[in-house]
Amino acid sequence: MRLSTTSALRSASLAAICLSASAGALLAQGDMTVHRMGYNPGNNSDGFTTYGVNSGIAAYSVASQSCNIGNVNLIWSSGGGQTHPVISQNVYRLKGRRFEHLGQSWLKHGFCALCESGCGPRGQSGCASQLRVGCADTYSSSLNDGSGGGPKFTVFPTSGDHQHPDPNPTGNSTIRGRLQCDVADVNPSLNAGAVYFVEGMYVHYEDHQNGFAKNNATWRKIQFANNSSYTMQSASTVNHSQEVVLFGWQAEDPAVTIAEITNTNEGGSGVHGYYQVASRTWDNGNGTWDYTYVVNNQNSTQGAGAFRIPTGAGVSLTNVWFNDVDYHSGEPQDGTDWSMSQSTDFIAWDCPETYAQNINANAINWCTGYSFGFTADSAPVAGVGELDMFEPGVGNQLNFPLEGPGGLSTTQSTPYCFGVSGCPCGNPGGANEGCDNSTGSGSQLVTSGSAKVSADSLVLSASQAVPNASALFFGGTTQFPSGIAFGDGLLCAGGAITRLQIVPTNASGQATSSVAIAALDGSQAGETRYYQFWFRDTGAGSCGNGYNTSHGVSLTWEP
Repeated sequence: MRLSTTSALRSASLAAICLSASAGALLAQGDMTVHRMGYNPGNNSDGFTTYGVNSGIAAYSVASQSCNIGNVNLIWSSGGGQTHPVISQNVYRLKGRRFEHLGQSWLKHGFCALCESGCGPRGQSGCASQLRVGCADTYSSSLNDGSGGGPKFTVFPTSGDHQHPDPNPTGNSTIRGRLQCDVADVNPSLNAGAVYFVEGMYVHYEDHQNGFAKNNATWRKIQFANNSSYTMQSASTVNHSQEVVLFGWQAEDPAVTIAEITNTNEGGSGVHGYYQVASRTWDNGNGTWDYTYVVNNQNSTQGAGAFRIPTGAGVSLTNVWFNDVDYHSGEPQDGTDWSMSQSTDFIAWDCPETYAQNINANAINWCTGYSFGFTADSAPVAGVGELDMFEPGVGNQLNFPLEGPGGLSTTQSTPYCFGVSGCPCGNPGGANEGCDNSTGSGSQLVTSGSAKVSADSLVLSASQAVPNASALFFGGTTQFPSGIAFGDGLLCAGGAITRLQIVPTNASGQATSSVAIAALDGSQAGETRYYQFWFRDTGAGSCGNGYNTSHGVSLTWEP
């Protein structure tokens, strides 16, 4: 059915299928962020400790400072309960065209929150069993020494829960439990031109239950001295608060694209798991292109067990590579490398074993980033990437926009009308998203399949919408480039509107079309159409209009 914009989507007849809801009230909640890494007031401005080398492994720890930017104090108890944070430390390297996770630490368990300045009007002082509103709390690098910490496998990072008692780290006393890096990876003589980053991330049960896990990471640039211990030093005093380290790669190379992905309600209602997938392509000028991808699991308990990159038939690959990060000091995770396979639709990497086969297989677990790369004889085109979850949970797969080596299995669609401005109630989304919905993210829309009218196999895939909601795909003959206010989102498609398919979202807030789109909207070769996703949203935190939308995508149909 084809309708005009004014008589359909902008009319009361379509709006009648949306539920009304009042806007959510401001809640009283604590919100912890990581303010600085390598910061140790009263001692030095860097706050790095280098412990030495054993068997080709160098060991470190880094100071960290957290802040409560919420409006309620956060419980910060010592001892065996879960009401204190655990702190992870990581080192990454950008070398040439590769961005790789080099090393990780065991976890510092927090205690005794101070009330330092630097985060807001603190109004308090001293050590307490709460991180007070506006207060900063610092652990020096010696206090963040992983040799006295706990492992990652006892932590449930989505909910923030963790188990006690923890086992002690094992191995040589110089390096056990500490932030470990291979000497070959940090030796300046072997890594000319490399750029290094340290990342810190906190997991706190109360903070995560409040829905604020996404802002708990910070990164800064570091360097290593050319001495026998390969001393860790500051390369910049600038801390990038509330960002995962993939944004460090993007800061060095603005051509890096980052897809932010939400595993909605993974830890319960409003408690989400977060992933980021960063990618970069280079035209080598000789008919080949280099591709690099990094999958970062920020705080998902389910973890990722497979990564698929869209591709086309006949694409040839060379220089295929993979990088993970070593677990150590008694962590049970297996370190077997992932295997790569190729089909006409995907370039896939898979964890060597499934969760049913081995719960300690080498999945992409929380606060780690795995890197993938190759050279292909085909240029990049837009498509849909896939992450398969490792552990059972709310969903089995996450989909997101991703470029891969082209072919008929991907489509040259162009996203537009992002929710970065003009959103109806001051609810802007992130990059490449629609306006924020009640999940805290904006919905995304990508295309796959063939853009040929003769094949009519175009597929529309929406993600980061409200879970288990009434929803539909629609298209138009014209566009509103910047969008116009429409419910809690923006209307991007205009002209003659076609309601393509009603597809309710699944438990992860995703939906995929399964109809012949060109036949439904009468598309002809050479015509450009504009597509969008509509979904019902009556959750707390919405604007109260009852529905929202993704951004738009435009596509020119081929014969």
